[in-house]
Amino acid sequence: MGREIRRVPPNWEHPRQDTGQYQPVRDKSYAEAAEEWIREFYLWQEGKHPSQSHEWAKEYKYYWEYEGTPPEKDYYLSEFTEEPTWYQVYETVSEGTPVSPPFATKEELIDYLVEYGDFWDQKRGHGGRSREAATAFVNSGWVPSMVVADGKIFAGIDSSILQKEK
Repeated sequence: MGREIRRVPPNWEHPRQDTGQYQPVRDKSYAEAAEEWIREFYLWQEGKHPSQSHEWAKEYKYYWEYEGTPPEKDYYLSEFTEEPTWYQVYETVSEGTPVSPPFATKEELIDYLVEYGDFWDQKRGHGGRSREAATAFVNSGWVPSMVVADGKIFAGIDSSILQKEK
């Protein structure tokens, strides 16, 4: 859980719910998720699913008892009609909602994070991040929600500095 950079089509508009809030979506298409669920289902039916070798899995007769129901279309990306060449920051605490606008280049995204932070930073009145942290985050593509190191708490994008030091 944390923040990740996702590639999106130019001028991407993330889907919204009827309330106007962003619809959480996982970072794969519905078709990919459905095909994966079906493959895993058939492995389970044949008794060849890797998890079935564990004692704890024997309590599940049906695959959906173990994994849950098939994917719901609303929680996955629809197929892009354009090549995903832009960059956008997403939170991954839920299935994923954007916390920045989309940008054509990594440099534009870094400049935005330095000046404004992400949507949650703005909502809390925290403002922008250091250029060092924003650059490290954008270059790594992912950061956890929080890291505690040497008795200090590093939240989100700021924890990317720790990754750079390793």
